[in-house]
Amino acid sequence: MAMIGDGPTEVWTAELRRTGRVVFPLRRRPLLRRTLSGSVFLMVVIAAQLPHVLKSGGLLRIVAGVVTVACAIDVCFNIWRLVTQRPALTVDGSGIRIGRRRFVPWSEIGAVTELDGSAGDPYFTVVPSGRGRKLRPGRDHVRNVAALRYWFVAQLQEHRSTAGGRRAPAPTQDIR
Repeated sequence: MAMIGDGPTEVWTAELRRTGRVVFPLRRRPLLRRTLSGSVFLMVVIAAQLPHVLKSGGLLRIVAGVVTVACAIDVCFNIWRLVTQRPALTVDGSGIRIGRRRFVPWSEIGAVTELDGSAGDPYFTVVPSGRGRKLRPGRDHVRNVAALRYWFVAQLQEHRSTAGGRRAPAPTQDIR
């Protein structure tokens, strides 16, 4: 069965109308790619450099230990995310949420930026008008990030037009 993040925007709209929210769990393929690349890097560092560094001692030994531990922690964290498929991206009647703590209500969204990032890892930024944290939905949750951005902007305009009967300015200004 295909995940909702792999489907077209019509599926997202139907799910939002039917259940009141759309949950985009982490997609396994980008996360698996990141985990495998981290594992390969860790193995290369350990096999090629660590024995020589440990023999030489000094500050280089400490740096090698810190890098090895950091890579191992990153691999473990990505494996945990791969198993649990968290944090999920949730769009509902109250706003947009990534995980449990990062949330921006519709009324506090100041801007939605254009697509940014590399061609292989695009994302857009949801900028709150107040002091909240920016949210960066990307390829970890959906296959077509541009479609998610346009769908999200349409949902935001719909919420703004129904809030108080007034139309707010379009939220698509580019913030860089």
